[in-house]
This record gives sequence, C-alpha cells and structure tokens, in this order.
Amino acid sequence: MVVTAEAECSEVRAPVPTPGGVLPINPPSAPHGMPKVWLLAAVLAGLTLVEGFHEGGFWRPDALVATCVSGGVLALALALVRLDAWSRIVVASFMCLAAWWLVRSLGTHSASSFLPFGASMLGFVTAFVCVSALGFHQRQLAAQAIAGAGAIAALVGFVGLIWRWYPMAMPSQGLWRLSSTLTYADAIGALLALCLLLALATRPEFWAMRVAVCLCAGGLIATQSRGPILALVCATLFVPLGRYRLFLVPLATGVALGATAVASSGAVGGVPLLCVVLVACVGIAMFVRPVFLSGVLRWRRPIVVVSVVICALVVTAVLLRHQIELRVLAPSNGDRAVEWSAGFRQFSASPWVGVGPDRILQFRAPDGTYAHFVHNEYLQLAADCGLIGVGFLVVAGVSLFRVARRTDVLSSCAVAALVCLAVVGGVDFDWHIPAIGLLGGAIAGLTTRRLT
Repeated sequence: MVVTAEAECSEVRAPVPTPGGVLPINPPSAPHGMPKVWLLAAVLAGLTLVEGFHEGGFWRPDALVATCVSGGVLALALALVRLDAWSRIVVASFMCLAAWWLVRSLGTHSASSFLPFGASMLGFVTAFVCVSALGFHQRQLAAQAIAGAGAIAALVGFVGLIWRWYPMAMPSQGLWRLSSTLTYADAIGALLALCLLLALATRPEFWAMRVAVCLCAGGLIATQSRGPILALVCATLFVPLGRYRLFLVPLATGVALGATAVASSGAVGGVPLLCVVLVACVGIAMFVRPVFLSGVLRWRRPIVVVSVVICALVVTAVLLRHQIELRVLAPSNGDRAVEWSAGFRQFSASPWVGVGPDRILQFRAPDGTYAHFVHNEYLQLAADCGLIGVGFLVVAGVSLFRVARRTDVLSSCAVAALVCLAVVGGVDFDWHIPAIGLLGGAIAGLTTRRLT
C-alpha cells in the first residue's frame, strides 16, 4: 500500500501503514527514568558536535576526552535503562571487543594505542544504549539534530571549497575536495551519507530539513569519495520509496550543487560561481514545498521519472568526465590492494590474537613504503586482534541484526544508515573516528523497538 505525502507529513493520529506494520495511534510514552536518559543523550550529542569540530576526535587527546565522557555516561545509562536480551548482547559484545582491544594494546606495551578506535567503540555502545531508551518524539528530534549537524558540516566544507580554505577543503590528484572539520574527505563523506539518510526520515514540510538534504547530498558529492557514495547506493534500497518523491527537489538541487563543486574542483583560486550556485540551490530547497510537487508528480508514470533521472546522470557524467577519470584512476586504487595484502600478512603472522592495535604496515608501492591503516576495518580488526576480536565483532553484528526493526519511516532510514556504515567499514578506516562511532551508535539505537 502506498503512503500518501499527507500521511507521512502529518502527525500520527490514526494507524498508518509502514514497511514493518502499522504505527500505534498514540506513540508509547517514555517509562519512568527516561527524562534522565534524555539528558544523557543530550550530553552525547554535545560530545559528538565537539569531537566532530575537532577533526572527529581522531587525535589521542580528543579521543581520550571521548573515552572518559562516554564511559561515565554509559555507566549512568546502564543503571537507568532496562534493555532487552539482544540489546544486552549488543552491549556485552562491544564491551568485550573494546576490552580485548585494550588487552592487545597493553600486550604491545603501548596503552595509548587503545585510542582512537577504542574510544569509537565505547562511544558507539554508549550512544546505542541512550538512544534506544528515547521515546517517539525524542527520536524524531534526534534525527533532525543529526540532519542539522550534517548540514552545518557540509556548509563549512563548501565555504572551504569556495575560498580554497585549507583544511576545510583539500587538494588531491589536482582536485579540491570537501573535507570540512573532519579534514579528511572520505571520513566527512561517510558522515554526510549517514546524515543524508537520517534527513530523509524527517518532515519534508520543514524547510530546514529540505535544506539539510540539499547540503548533505551536495557535500557528499563534493567530497568525491568513492567509498561513501558506494555505501549510500547500497543503503538506498532500505529507504521507503515515498521519501525520494517528497524530497525530490532538495535531492535534485543537492546533486546540482555537488556537480558544480566537482566541475570547479580543478580551479586554483576562489570559485565565486560555486557560491552563487550554493545560494541558489539552498534557496530552491528552502522555498519549494513538497505539497506543490505532490499534485504535479502524482500522475507521472514512474518510468518517465526514472528515465529523466538516468538521462540527468548520463549528462552529468559526460560533463564531469575529466574529474571522474582522475578519481577512478587515482593511484590510491593500487595502494588499497597493497595495504590489504600487508594487512593479511599481519593476520597470517598471528591469526588468533593479532599483532596489536594499529601496527605500521610495511610494503612497497609507487606512493610509499608504509601505511598506518589497512583502509578496511574488518581486515584491520582481524590483523590487530585476531580471530578472537573477529568473533566479538560477528556476535555484535548478529545481535544488531536481531534488534533492528523497520517499523516506521524513521527506523527504516536508520536501518539504511546502519547498512551504509557497515559498507563504509570495508573501504576505509572511518570507524577509527570517535565522532562517527558516536553517530553510528545513535543510528543503531534508532533501529530498535521503543521501550514501553
């Protein structure tokens, strides 16, 4: 059954068909103690913002702050929240994985190597516990906050691109790429992909959310990051189709904004044209409401819409052929294969307990002879923590699969974001960034059944 735009945009007053069933007439009220958990979630939101604007909390002093705050919040949250059996397994498996990561750090006589990945894991499980306890309206607010944070990060990155402001934008292969406050294009690409998927679950009649979709989509393209874009494509299958129609204009303007950023990425000086396009796209997304388009698009056949989208993508690919070739044929493609081979050799050297966290990879490649990360979190974990660590990760993944539910639009988009996060882990080391770990845990919490 198709959910109309009006049904998705309005308050829930009657049963509404959703991908996983029917929404209750009255959202369940929060149980006793939930206001305190809401305050803990607000503390984590502030921590995520602070770490996000300090290069994601990647460096050890910032990661240590994230570890201390997350640990304290987790202790309070576990005392207030009554989790179901599978959620307790999620918490236990991540805690065991973090503990084993610490043990392997101490085993290599470098306790500081617990950071930043240990902080990211601890932030994930803390955010998961706190967000799982939120009520219906609080979860909606959390999704809007995540979308808004992504929009701000994208806007900062666009300012960097317009004025060639390093490190908010960085040159690579002769192209300026959006890197924002995380100062790493692939990482901010992953963050914007997650924020975009959550933004699609918000209310499209709210102008700020339409602007958030536009900026997150445009910013993701402007990063020119192949991994996050691939992860987003995989995740789009889990988003209800009606959300694309409701956010058609913001998505289209976002693509236009991102394409303009890519087309001008080879320029050496400032790009005033990008500033003009940015203002125009944001203005269109702000003032064109979905109600206006619902009547126009209702009678259009889906095949016509799909054909138009395909033609637009083909034209864009032709216009951006040079930039696309530079990214597709980038030397980092060969480096990834060499790094993965070196990571596998580390795993083979100590398959049960691993060689220890974040050991330097030695190899021979055209661009260098060593690397700090494998650019594949699954292989990184296997090399550093062995099969014991992989076992904890498998248990965590299975338990997350069991607690995830697609009961409404928000949980469906959150499941999509969780899939996106899982795919991103296979192509880069974004899980090492505590800000993304905190965001990932919040997304995982949004997929759970609300406590009653």
